[in-house]
Amino acid sequence: MTIKAKILCLVAAFALLAVIITALSLKTMGDYNRIIADYRHNAENAFRGERLNRLVATNVIEIRGIYLSQSRDEELSQAVRVSQRAIELEAFLNAWPQSAGDLPELALVREKSRQLVNGGQYLAKITRERGRFVAQDIGDKPEYRASREALQVRIDTMVSGFDAKLASSQAQLKKFEEKRQIQFLMTAASGILILLGGSLWIAIDAIAAPLARVRESMVRISEGAYDTEIPAASRGEIGELWTALGILKSRAAEAERLSREQLQEEHKLRELVLD
Repeated sequence: MTIKAKILCLVAAFALLAVIITALSLKTMGDYNRIIADYRHNAENAFRGERLNRLVATNVIEIRGIYLSQSRDEELSQAVRVSQRAIELEAFLNAWPQSAGDLPELALVREKSRQLVNGGQYLAKITRERGRFVAQDIGDKPEYRASREALQVRIDTMVSGFDAKLASSQAQLKKFEEKRQIQFLMTAASGILILLGGSLWIAIDAIAAPLARVRESMVRISEGAYDTEIPAASRGEIGELWTALGILKSRAAEAERLSREQLQEEHKLRELVLD
């Protein structure tokens, strides 16, 4: 393999490392966005769960306010507030988006919360039409009170579930960041070591060492050691140098042979002249 080809292979290795790091970066971004979206969804659900808890508690308190009214005007005013709280709770439930990954308790809590909304609207209507005492007789029935208490328990359970999912998302995000840091470090370190090793191999084995052997052979030939062994012709720049050096050695040896023959002829001529 020629030096040029080896350098091109090294460049290709650099490009491959860049592609690997880019692919890992893109995958990291995709996974990170997915985890962040899940984290945000769980955080929003936890916040909505807490707010639903407050809205339900406020709705129940407003209903109790009807029972504690001291006059007709007060109970009518309280009935208006109950209707407003029911409308607010209904709007909140309608604005809460549903997702396939939501807790199964959420659907049941929605249903029971809407029953509370309908119950509040009904009690407000009864208060306006028949007074607070009739509304209290209806609202204080054991089944209604048990239903409201069960709703509070379900909401608390749901909020705890959302908090647990949020904590799980936080742990997953932290683990993901640590894992990706290790992957990036290992990929970068491995790539650098491989490329550094390849660069040293090309510099030493493919360039420096062969050139040193060529230089030594040239020095020996220049000193007249025409028996210096020239490696067989090979491909590549170093092979071309050896070929050129072999030609140089042959011509230098031939020139020296001719020079010796000429000296011998001159020596014979001088001897003939002297004789």
